[in-house]
Parts: sequence; C-alpha cells; structure tokens
Amino acid sequence: MNRLTTTAMMAGALVAASLVPATPVKASGPPSGSSVITLRVCNATQVMAQVAISYQPVGAGTFSNAGWYNVAPGQCRDLAQTTNAYMYGYAEVEGSDTDVWQGDHPLCVEYPGPYEFWDNGSAYCEGHQEVRNFVTMHAQNLGVFTWTLNN
Repeated sequence: MNRLTTTAMMAGALVAASLVPATPVKASGPPSGSSVITLRVCNATQVMAQVAISYQPVGAGTFSNAGWYNVAPGQCRDLAQTTNAYMYGYAEVEGSDTDVWQGDHPLCVEYPGPYEFWDNGSAYCEGHQEVRNFVTMHAQNLGVFTWTLNN
C-alpha cells in the first residue's frame, strides 16, 4: 500500500518490537558563531542501527529524505545540517523491519538503499518506496541536536 493516510497509519502496519522510540535530547549550546543545527544520532544499544532522516538542508527550500545510515552500537554519527528546527527520523535494527524506533509522521523510504530524494509534497510514495512512521524532532537551540536510540 503506497497511499499515506491516517487510517493506514493507525492500522499499525508497523509495530515496534522490543524497541521504543527514543526521546530526542538537545546538546548544551551551539558552537560559537554557528547558525545551523547538526542532527546527531547516537546508538546506545548493542545492535547496528540503520537510520533514515528527513530534513531541510541549509539553503534548500524543501526537505531531503535520505537513508540508510549505519550507526554502530555505542557510536554517534552526525547525519545532517539544517537551519530548520524540525527534522524527522526513523531507525531499524539492521536486517529487521520490526525492531524499530518510530513515531507517527508518515514518510517514504527506499529499500535497500542508500537513497536520497527531495520531498515533493505528495501523499503517495513511488512504486519502489514504502511508508514508515518517522519520529518528529524539534530543536530548541542552534548547535548539535542529538537523537539517542535506546533499548
């Protein structure tokens, strides 16, 4: 099913197994003179995580959707820079589409990846894409915004 509807999302096509969505945390302060937000993903689990993001690149007028970024157990990785405080993320355990960190914002992803495409504002995914429920993140400050993946 490629149509993005509230009903489809509420149907629970994706159910997180033993993992729960991580609560975004913001880092202390922005680097001196910085006018951007850096999206950092930290993996606080013992498994490899594959991460997809949606964000508005610095200077761009629309959102970019990109994935899959590997974030190793115990590691952090800076994935994007933006001037828009709203960002979206979805992650899954490598090799599993049921052990996930998800939210309630439907966006398209591509398998197997890597992928990158511009958001066209459509309520539909292309035939080679699938809907996933992304976590909505909102940075309160400039600097580093950290999304931590926990068990």
